[in-house]
Amino acid sequence: MKRLALSLMLVVLVAIAGLGWSISELASVYSEAETQPNAATQLAAVQRLGESLARTLDEEQESEPLIRSWNRHNPEQLALSDLRAFVLPPSLRPGFLAGEPLVLESEEGISLHYHLPLTQRVLSISTGLQFPEQQSGINQLFTVMFYAGVVLILLVWVSPLIRSLINLSRVAQAFGMGQLEQRVSSGRVSYIRPIENEFNHMAERIQQLLEDNKLLSRAVSHDLKTPIARLRFGIEALEEVQSEAQRQRYLQRLRRDLDAMEELVAILLQYARLDEANITPNWQSLDLAELVGRALEHQQSDDMTLVLDTPEALPQVRADPQYLGMQVNNLVSNALRFGQSRVELSLRQEGDRVWLHVEDDGEGIDDSEAEQVLKPFVRGRQSRGNAGHGMGLAIVARIAQWMDTRLTVGRSKTLGGAKLSLGLKQAP
Repeated sequence: MKRLALSLMLVVLVAIAGLGWSISELASVYSEAETQPNAATQLAAVQRLGESLARTLDEEQESEPLIRSWNRHNPEQLALSDLRAFVLPPSLRPGFLAGEPLVLESEEGISLHYHLPLTQRVLSISTGLQFPEQQSGINQLFTVMFYAGVVLILLVWVSPLIRSLINLSRVAQAFGMGQLEQRVSSGRVSYIRPIENEFNHMAERIQQLLEDNKLLSRAVSHDLKTPIARLRFGIEALEEVQSEAQRQRYLQRLRRDLDAMEELVAILLQYARLDEANITPNWQSLDLAELVGRALEHQQSDDMTLVLDTPEALPQVRADPQYLGMQVNNLVSNALRFGQSRVELSLRQEGDRVWLHVEDDGEGIDDSEAEQVLKPFVRGRQSRGNAGHGMGLAIVARIAQWMDTRLTVGRSKTLGGAKLSLGLKQAP
């Protein structure tokens, strides 16, 4: 909105200043071309000339030669008439007789009339000039041009805004009707790009929340249904069994089912808490090799060979230690679960990121399942029948999403199994 307000102010100021200056210059050029000399100036000069001629002719007894000579050499034509033959409206007569010049306009142009008091005659000067009424019309035209120009510039400026608002309204309406994949596409010129980006971000979150709710519903209905049924069956069997040894075996099975349910509920709660809106990251500059080394101390396995390869010098990364540790633990646990005998971890600097590669010698993940295994409760073909709920990689992906960490899924060239890579930004 700040950009929009600044843009509007800039357009209005530029439009007013630019158009005002341009039209002023145009009017100046037109005025110079139109008034060389100005009609009003000419008329004023003729008035002054008429006053002088009136005094001169009033004192001359033989004025006809002067008038004929004047008329031959000047565009203004002089004529003398008797005052009694000069008809005037009663309202104009007193002023005219007092010496005020009378200015009349006809189709032939402006004529000036002067009273000659000594000879009781009237001097008439036909100028052929017109009153400068056109100047007023030109001024009105320039005024209209100015306001029309301002309106035109504002329309040009506001048209992308109107298109963006219409597009935003259309997408919002479609999204509200259930088309959750709808997003606003910003054009090259958009004054509301931050609003469009926020809308798209909001739409992404709403769609993600709805998908998570569906997944949680399916998980509750599927993953919890089985242990609950076993619990019910176990309790009924426990009530009927008489042997103490058999009773202990049933009790042990009940405890395992309860542990499985407790583990699933804990995972669901952990995943639900990984909502960006509920997390305030504790950003720190971290030594990734040191963090991975500490994580491996708790991930040792007697049946698996666990190897960590780190270069001598690596730049520090910017991450939240708690959530980065959660990602590393899930990646290593996933590799230990699906590997057969060997898991290799390596740290590499590539571009502006530091990458953690986790590879195993298991069956790997098919390319067609690479994106799916990052979703909650989705397990790949090779992991079906294995323990787990399909939440480990989903948690890694969810954290990577709001921590701006890159997560890729591929196949290990050296071990043949899965290769999961986590790319973290270097610390500034």
